[in-house]
Amino acid sequence: MYKKIKIENFRGIPNLELNDPRQFNLFVGKTNCGKTSLLESIFLLSGATNANLPVSLNKFRGYNLINDYLWTIIFYNLDYQTPIRLYGEMTKTREKRTLIIKPIQETILSTSADSSSLSVKDNQTLPPVKINGLSMKCSIQKDANKKPLTSESKIYMGKEGYMEVSPAKNFPYIIPAQFISPATYNVHIAKHFNEIQIKKKEKNILKILQKVEPQLVDLSIGAENILYYDIGLNERLPLNVTGEGIKKILAVILSIYNMSGGVILIDEIENGLHYSIQEILWEAVFEAAIAFDVQVFAATHSYENIKAYSTAYEKLGDKDDKIRLFRIENEKDNVRLIDFNHEMIDMAIAKYWEVR
Repeated sequence: MYKKIKIENFRGIPNLELNDPRQFNLFVGKTNCGKTSLLESIFLLSGATNANLPVSLNKFRGYNLINDYLWTIIFYNLDYQTPIRLYGEMTKTREKRTLIIKPIQETILSTSADSSSLSVKDNQTLPPVKINGLSMKCSIQKDANKKPLTSESKIYMGKEGYMEVSPAKNFPYIIPAQFISPATYNVHIAKHFNEIQIKKKEKNILKILQKVEPQLVDLSIGAENILYYDIGLNERLPLNVTGEGIKKILAVILSIYNMSGGVILIDEIENGLHYSIQEILWEAVFEAAIAFDVQVFAATHSYENIKAYSTAYEKLGDKDDKIRLFRIENEKDNVRLIDFNHEMIDMAIAKYWEVR
C-alpha cells in the first residue's frame, strides 16, 4: 500500500504531496480542484511500465481524438517542456518508485526543393518540432544498498498512422490497480464475475447485492459473456436492464475481489447510487478490501457519501484508524490537501461543517 505520493506537472496539478494515506481514502473538493487527476496519477504510478495508460486515461474522459493534444493534455498547463514526475513510497515492501513522463519530439524538416515553399517564418535557428508520443521512465528502489531498477516504455504514432508501443523489457513491477469511473465501471463486470464464480465466491457477492435487491436469487454468465440476474420471474434478465445501483456496487466489489494486494481508484463513487444505498456500498467496500488487502482511493462530490463513508466505518468497529478524508484546495496554482481522520470527519458532520 502507498504511504506517500508526490505529483508534479500532471493535468491540473503543478505540485502536490499526499502524506500518510490509509487503506481507505476519500477525496473531496470543489469542481475542477483536481480530484480525478489525483486518482489518475496514482493509477499511472501503479502501472508505471504500461505506456498505454496515458492514452487510456484520455479515453476515460471521453477524449478519443488523435492529434497533438493527445500527448500534451496530461501536462500541467500543456507545458510539455517540464516533465511529469510521480513518486510513491510503499508500506510493507518499503519500495520507492518514480515515474517520469516526457514527450517524444520529432524535428519537422522540409523536403521540398521549390523555393516558393519556403516561409518567411523560417527565421529561427531551431527547426520546428512535433510531439509524436510519450516516454515513460520508471525507477524502482527496493533496497537502499543497491542501485534502483530502471526501465523505459514508449507509446507513439507509427509511420503507418497507427499507435505503437515499445514495452518495458523484463520489468514486471506493476502494482495491480483498476480505475473505475462513470464511463468505465461497467466494462469488466462479466469477466470479473466469471473469475469469482470459478473460485466459488459468488455467494458473498449475492449477500451484498440482496441488501439492495431482496428478491435477487442468483447471478449467472450467459451467451456472449452477458451477465444475467434472477429475481424469481419465469426467465433471467440481463443485468444491463437493472438499476444502476446494483451494477455499480457489483462492479466495485468485483474489482476489489480481483485486485488482491493492489489498488482500486473510484471516481465519483456516488454516481448512479441513491443516497439510501451509499452506506451499503461502503460497508461492502470495507469488508472486501480488508479481506483482500486492497487500498482504496475514491472521490466524491456528495455530502451524503461522506456521511455514509464515516457511518459504515463506525459500524465496522475497526480500531486501527484505517480511513482518511482529504479535502483538495486549489487556488492560483497552489494545490494542497487538508486531511481528516475518522474522529474529525464525525465532528465535521455533527457540526455541519462544509468539508466538500
